[in-house]
Amino acid sequence: MSGTASSARSRISGWLLPLHDRHGDKLRFLVVGVWNTVFGYGLFVLLLALFTRPVQALGATPGMPWGLGPLLAHDYYLAISVVAWVVAVPQSTIAMKYLVFHSRGNLFLEVGRAYLVYLPAQLIGMGLLKLTVDLIGVSPQAGQAATILVTTIFSYFGHKYFTFGAKHVIEVEAVGGVFEEEDTDA
Repeated sequence: MSGTASSARSRISGWLLPLHDRHGDKLRFLVVGVWNTVFGYGLFVLLLALFTRPVQALGATPGMPWGLGPLLAHDYYLAISVVAWVVAVPQSTIAMKYLVFHSRGNLFLEVGRAYLVYLPAQLIGMGLLKLTVDLIGVSPQAGQAATILVTTIFSYFGHKYFTFGAKHVIEVEAVGGVFEEEDTDA
């Protein structure tokens, strides 16, 4: 067990210790997840406020390559969501690495794996965002808020079993505890 995890565990009262041992990563993920959600959503709203008109104007520019003109002009909020995602993933990964999973792996490799975990969630989120804005008629801000639950559940399992490794915690019920396995990536 790492020094930080060990000292935090020693401050937990007796009746909470089994709950912490069994669900500590989920509780930490919830707290850090709230921060990451606020950061990512706040960044999206800020970028919308700052760049909606410039992105739409860029989309109206003649000769935009790869058919980006109509996307940027009409679906500007999708382009802005991609930019917010690219910026938010490293911040999110760093928070989870050090505060949730206590990983000792290579940060750059974990950020790369985090992008892979978040990519399907981002694509699903963009589809839901387009659906809520174009078909239901809500604002991009409300549409983005609606996608948070789906992407949060998806990302928890992706990070637990892929980004930070499936073997970082082994539950041994026969012995009645949780034992951390040494990380060989360090």
